[in-house]
Amino acid sequence: MFKPTALLTIFLAALLGACGGDGSGSVVGDSTTDTTSGEDTSVDSGTDTVSTDTTVSNPQIGTGTGSSYLDGQLNISTATLSAGGSTQITATIVDAGNNNAKIVTDEYYVVFSSDCASQSPALSEFSKTDATVTNGSVSVTYNAKGCVGTDLVTISIFASSSGVASLDQVLSIATGTVDVAQAEVGAITYVGTDAPAISISTIGDAVLPKLATLTFKVVDKSNNPVANKDVSFELTNTTGGVGLALDESVTNENGEVTAVLVSGTTHAVTSVRATTLATDGVTKITTSSQPISITTGLADQDSFSISASVFNPGAYNVSGVEVIVTAYAADQFNNPVPDGTLVNFTAESGLIDSSCATENGICSVSWISSGVRPGSQDAALGRVNEIDLQTTQSVKGMTTITAYTLGESGFTDANNNGMYDVGEAFVSYPEVFRDDNHSLAIDRDGSSNPVEVFFDFDNDGVYDSAPSVYQGALCSDAAKAAGHCASQVHVRDSLRIMQSMADSAVLRLFTEAGGVYTETDAASLTLNSPSGNFYVVFQDENGNIPSDGSSLGITADGYKLFSDSGDVPKRSVGELDLTGAEGLPSYGVLYSVSYVEDGTPVSITVSATSDDKTVALPPLTP
Repeated sequence: MFKPTALLTIFLAALLGACGGDGSGSVVGDSTTDTTSGEDTSVDSGTDTVSTDTTVSNPQIGTGTGSSYLDGQLNISTATLSAGGSTQITATIVDAGNNNAKIVTDEYYVVFSSDCASQSPALSEFSKTDATVTNGSVSVTYNAKGCVGTDLVTISIFASSSGVASLDQVLSIATGTVDVAQAEVGAITYVGTDAPAISISTIGDAVLPKLATLTFKVVDKSNNPVANKDVSFELTNTTGGVGLALDESVTNENGEVTAVLVSGTTHAVTSVRATTLATDGVTKITTSSQPISITTGLADQDSFSISASVFNPGAYNVSGVEVIVTAYAADQFNNPVPDGTLVNFTAESGLIDSSCATENGICSVSWISSGVRPGSQDAALGRVNEIDLQTTQSVKGMTTITAYTLGESGFTDANNNGMYDVGEAFVSYPEVFRDDNHSLAIDRDGSSNPVEVFFDFDNDGVYDSAPSVYQGALCSDAAKAAGHCASQVHVRDSLRIMQSMADSAVLRLFTEAGGVYTETDAASLTLNSPSGNFYVVFQDENGNIPSDGSSLGITADGYKLFSDSGDVPKRSVGELDLTGAEGLPSYGVLYSVSYVEDGTPVSITVSATSDDKTVALPPLTP
């Protein structure tokens, strides 16, 4: 003897037939509560109970007791249910050999089952699958979970002692039916997908999955799930052979149904349209999924870039200044690379996180100022620094940051088939290097060894130049046969930030004639009448752009000013455009000031603020 599992119980219930048995016990009272469930299971027991000296001869289950007892019948409080409804089912265990008196002392094991509950998945359920009863009263709650039509409910009893059931013989069964109405379909909605983008089917070792599962849900007009409802699927776009694993399916007990999207041979964007019929069997109810992209998942060189939150932090003489560097990565079709794509970073100086993982094609790292700044290193190290073209000296503080990730070099898809074909235009790239001196070529020593940091894609210890074949994954068979797509490539991007001096402001005055700028001082610059112009270059003490937050102010007495003075831009390293200009420094912020006499001309004053430092030129006068 043993206590059966729920699955075994349901199996046994399916084999039940009405039969008799016997048992014995003594009367302890007329209880009407199932002691195992704690539920209120009160039924009309009448006055007929087993007396203290009566032996139970024929236990049966049904409704009522005594002369009102109905053998083998269940008491179902509500026999007709709406979709998803519930009802209470009760029964009594009586001694048919003793005037159908309720047995209040003997122990019985009770099993609840129904046709719908036996389905997989179950379309109805009971508040409990089984119970041990010691008071002759049985009660359970029935819940429709997608069942439609007539459901045959069965309660079976077995002998039991001290909680251990004897399953070799069914003592008695009682049955009844519940009629469940079909749900009135209200809507079908899109729930979501496990893959908003999938890989083109012809790519080996795909970064993205090649299947996407999309989930839809059918609900009734009360927003309850509708089970066992047919749903059909179709695609809005079938370019490249993208398809569906199945054209239709059936909702589960939660009203949900899934469609499986299978990738094609080329890039495409498609949606899955799901359709079901309303309760009338004629009216169509339709919804569509979000767009699903069929793509490579590999970053494309043309679609990869980085940016910085500030390009001129006050970091040359201050350590611990933070700049946020953000990478943006998309594939050949400008779809975001898959979440979790790693982007690697390196910096000429300071601290920088080694990598970040993309989300929606974007990720960020922190760069923090520290250590020896560029332009100030020990010459014995042989480091390359950016050179000021005007002074031929190393620029102090200019710092290169490079980011790279695995991808493909990019091509022009002339025939729009989504793949590189022999003869189409492409660009190939050498291995990534950090161009610390901004020369656009890797620097080498006297033995032709690279002196700038490079990243050895093929791990051969040699810096490799650009190959003559396309580097990527999107190749036609003919292109692959010609040697293209033999490898991928590190796509890359670099930026420079100027570590400007904090609390540092230098003002320089210039006049201009014929594209030639001449530096002067306040005492030598005379304001013309009735109008004129001059130029101000605002720098830090290293001759670079002032730090972020610095500003230039120009005020006048007796003049109307036309000037672009104000805050120093934080989106620039301060490299001046010297095209057609002569005499200007290479770096800083150039302000043009025009003036017109307005009343009695007195003076113009130029001042600047950088952090806690303020400087001003002597007033300019007529």
